[in-house]
Amino acid sequence: MAYEDYVFANEATVPVYQAPTGGKVAANVFLGEWMKRLPCPEGQTSKRRIYVRYRGGKGWIEESKCQGERMLELYFLSVGQGDSILIQTPDDRRVLIDGGLGADAHQFIRNKYRLDKPDNFIDFDAVIATHSDDDHTGGLIRVLNDPKIAVRRFLHNGLFPGAFERSGARAVGLVDDPRKPSVRSRLSSTMKRLADAIDFASNNLAPAVAAMKAHGRQTKTAGRFGCRRLDRTQGLLDGFDTGEVKLEVLWPNATTEGGKLGYPWYGTSSYAETVNGNSVVLKLSHGAHSVLLTGDLNEPSMKDAAELHGARLQAHVYKAAHHGSQKSDLGFMQLVSPHATVISAGDDGNDKHGHPRAELLGTVGRASGCEKPAIFVTELACCFRKLNPTEMRRFKASSAQLYERSIQGIISLRSDGRRMVLGTVYGRKASGDGEANAAWKWDWWEAQQT
Repeated sequence: MAYEDYVFANEATVPVYQAPTGGKVAANVFLGEWMKRLPCPEGQTSKRRIYVRYRGGKGWIEESKCQGERMLELYFLSVGQGDSILIQTPDDRRVLIDGGLGADAHQFIRNKYRLDKPDNFIDFDAVIATHSDDDHTGGLIRVLNDPKIAVRRFLHNGLFPGAFERSGARAVGLVDDPRKPSVRSRLSSTMKRLADAIDFASNNLAPAVAAMKAHGRQTKTAGRFGCRRLDRTQGLLDGFDTGEVKLEVLWPNATTEGGKLGYPWYGTSSYAETVNGNSVVLKLSHGAHSVLLTGDLNEPSMKDAAELHGARLQAHVYKAAHHGSQKSDLGFMQLVSPHATVISAGDDGNDKHGHPRAELLGTVGRASGCEKPAIFVTELACCFRKLNPTEMRRFKASSAQLYERSIQGIISLRSDGRRMVLGTVYGRKASGDGEANAAWKWDWWEAQQT
């Protein structure tokens, strides 16, 4: 989709220059980053460069290094021990998959879309919980409860602890809407809060959309609010079943036995492995490339998915299951045969989970489908700096050294349908740079054509 007055970087990294001539670089922007065309300052012109506003200020960019068409954007957010993935399509639709445990995902959305401004609202075609673990759903509660975020659909795997039970080798009692009184009364306190947040999002949809339209913002989020369970019978997700960006549901696999709809029961009598093993698995396709998003799949569910789907699991980019747990299946990984793997993991409670595990990192490399595979880890992409003595005094810290997170650890993906690039930032932020991070450099990797 073309946006009037806006251009987008069309190479992996594109320099923004300080002047219409010369080689002094103000910043480097990543593939697909937006820039707004501005009138040239008085007395300054260039035949090859255009004057733009970018995320760090204003500068000059080679006109040949930008395009008018927007790209597919994915953000693997740094949420500590947890998952959160934001998808924004070229035609300006958004999907949020999981939200971590705390405020990180919600804060990223508020910052990215400047929801601190009174006139700014944003809409999501869908918010998806791959499963009900707190480190995937906790942060979604904040998103669903934000009056400035219009959510059209809340989608999930239908397994809410307390509302389902074991029947032989299957989990039965699948739920479409946890807000129903007969279901809600059996939920944990966190899941009750989630049900309340879903209710808020439902009631907030119409006024949020009206506010967006009143402020002149177009929105594709219309109609009645929906809340329902996903499984592989869904196929391509509604709204993503036509056009160049497709989003397909590959898992869980619901079957009916004895008149009861259910999923496979995994692991011991505990429900945790069954909830994880029946995570919603999505395959995002854009032109020549694809991304496989696997929630918290475990080894037995990977074996089942591999038997069911075979080569359909192949993807150029793989979001590793369960934060890089070693409990993975080599056969599954060999079918995926990823060129790049993204692992969402972070320290919590002195890193009690130990993710990502060394065995998984080795397995990913062994199963790779290209000569130079890449592994991106949100925890490794984060950087921290020591607070100096003056800053320490503000916190009245005398016996402890304090640190601040200076790089968030967000992993960005861009695709124009022909090429797909992943990147993270590194380096020292310029003094007074604020949120722009204009001085940071990009470590990027491009998927190979197959």
